[in-house]
Formats: sequence, C-alpha cells, structure tokens
Amino acid sequence: MEGVYIIWQGNGPVIRVGQGIIRDRLSAHRRDTDITAYQNLYVTWAPVSAACRNGVERYLANILKPRVGDAFPNVNPIQAFLPWPWQMI
Repeated sequence: MEGVYIIWQGNGPVIRVGQGIIRDRLSAHRRDTDITAYQNLYVTWAPVSAACRNGVERYLANILKPRVGDAFPNVNPIQAFLPWPWQMI
C-alpha cells in the first residue's frame, strides 16, 4: 500500500509523518535511532493517491508538528481527516 502515515508515542507527541510505500518506510524507520529513541510507538496510515500525497504530508506536518523529520514537501497543504486522537486539533 502507498499513502501517508503517522508514527506517535502512546499518550505523547507525534514522532514522524511520512509517505511512500508504507511497508518499506516503516521498515526503514525501525532502523532509525532518532525514531526508536522513543518508546511505546504506534502507527496509523491511509492510502492516498500519488497526486495528493505531498500536500497531505505537508498538511499533517503543519498540524501535528512531528519531533523527527524536517524535509516535508514544499507544496500547498491538502487538508485531510485527522485520525483520533488528533481529530479535535
């Protein structure tokens, strides 16, 4: 599956927002000590078309302010439904 994803710490901050082939990206993040330094991690993802992925990632990064990552696409954000627990932001 290709789309966007959010990695967050249980009852804590968002750690990473990203996009791509979900399985491959999460596999790479498991080896990233900037991410694995946090404990009690969870992930959620959604399929998003390639045409919208950059904008959705930008929107999520703007709203959720992840602790890791700063190379988010320099595009206009595309608003997306935030999964719980962020839907109230």
